[in-house]
Amino acid sequence: MNRETDMQWRHALVPALGGWCIGVLAGVLALFVTSAYTSGLSGADEPAHLLNSYFISTYLQGHIGTNPLAFATDFYIHYPKISIGHWPPGYYGLVGLLFMVVPPTIQSALLINLVVSALPAAAVAVMIARLWNRRAAFLGAGLYALTPLVLEGQAYFMLDQALAACCIGATMVWIAYAGRPAWRSALAFAGLCCFAVLIKGNGWLLVFVPLYYIILTSKWRLLTLPHVYGAALAAALVVIPWYWLTSRIAADGFNYQAGLDYAALALSANAGHLVSNVGWVGVLLATLAMVVEYRRRLQHPARWSVVSGCLSLILATLTFQSLVPVDIVSRYMAPALPAVLVLVMLGLRHVCDAMSNYASAPAGVAATIALSGFITAPGVSHLATRPMKPDYQIAKVMPLLATHLPRDVVIIDGISNAEGAFIAEMALQDPALRHYALRASKLFAETNFMGSRYQLKFPNPESVLAETRRLGVHNIVIVRTGANPPFPHSRQLLDALRLPASPFRRIALFQHRAGTGTTEVYESAVEAMPDLNAVRELGIPAKVSTVMKTHL
Repeated sequence: MNRETDMQWRHALVPALGGWCIGVLAGVLALFVTSAYTSGLSGADEPAHLLNSYFISTYLQGHIGTNPLAFATDFYIHYPKISIGHWPPGYYGLVGLLFMVVPPTIQSALLINLVVSALPAAAVAVMIARLWNRRAAFLGAGLYALTPLVLEGQAYFMLDQALAACCIGATMVWIAYAGRPAWRSALAFAGLCCFAVLIKGNGWLLVFVPLYYIILTSKWRLLTLPHVYGAALAAALVVIPWYWLTSRIAADGFNYQAGLDYAALALSANAGHLVSNVGWVGVLLATLAMVVEYRRRLQHPARWSVVSGCLSLILATLTFQSLVPVDIVSRYMAPALPAVLVLVMLGLRHVCDAMSNYASAPAGVAATIALSGFITAPGVSHLATRPMKPDYQIAKVMPLLATHLPRDVVIIDGISNAEGAFIAEMALQDPALRHYALRASKLFAETNFMGSRYQLKFPNPESVLAETRRLGVHNIVIVRTGANPPFPHSRQLLDALRLPASPFRRIALFQHRAGTGTTEVYESAVEAMPDLNAVRELGIPAKVSTVMKTHL
């Protein structure tokens, strides 16, 4: 890029700040409509992400200098929901540092998520300001922030929002590097790539961004520059050791088999996810932008460079998710969505310019308003029809537990979401690690990380009850999200509690808010003496233990 173009990027601070504020406001709206801020955790992965961050914060504040592996093992035995290894530690480290400044609560985590989820809106505004003007930049940030995927991301404490921010930021840095190659921008791109990969394995998609960009712009000379290879080597030295250490754990999370069948299925489904976020009007506008800008690429090379960067990020996301058979879910398209909105807005500019030239300026404005309404329709419909986030009433359970005891053992039974929500809440209130939470799904059954393999451990309710007495369980919490127990071990546990020999009595029942389920709390009527040796012998999953001993 020339000096004038570089100055335009420097003047992007106002659009960036305005776009971020718009993203935050949209996030507040999403939190309010979904009741996410007051409902606690209910997503399958939310509790693990929160506890991974809290674990790092706890280690840094009270255990730094000790063996981190030993502390992680001890933490897991108390609260078996941390999962660093299945996911990398990058984002958890950042949130863990923030937890040293703000209280480590579920609400704090959701506010951090709110701030981070709004960052891609800032990037969208910067790029649109570069391609159009500031007013359009703010409009584009709003359209992005009101897409279903972004609104849904504000309701859950996940990694995808942070990954999206990192990927669009890395793409912007790559565009700047391609315009003016230098070690500073090359290393900045490598740094963002490292952080993306250490946020989540999906961050490896950034490997494809330079490749697609070079093809689209024909800037083959970039392949001859030392910056590219030097930065790539530096990034590899940072991230490859971590993935070598944890590959056996992470691979257990794949739900599909790699191959052409999966690639075709994933490509079709993921493209459909992008369409569902901007609608067919948005797709047509993005297509118009690509066609027009390709034809004008020689007259406007700087603009084509930005468009090529956006296309590269979209293609990189689709390529990676078609090759790696982890799963097919809409949130995996989060890294591509900011780039899609930039192209949509560029297409909107071309329509506005055409209407202004061939009709009148007011006609161009009217067309912009009308088309913007079509683009926001999916998001508005999503908010209008989406049920409130489930509230398992876990916060009401905590005061009923025997946490006054020197040691307490509690069993939590329910779907994985509910087990995790309870464990996270209990851990946050037990920084000294005095108590133990046992997952019924692991105590009474054998399952893998994704739950695709399942086998009961005990033959009948009597043996289940005997196990609870052997461990010295004082409380049992049962979360039901439907009419019937969800798993065979849940039915066994319920039958065990109803046995005449059972000392457990129900002391509370809470109706779920925004749902038909219930949460029940049982307490032992006789003194329960926890057998801590027996509890600790339950340990951590054998596979994880083997990996730790082998590599660490």
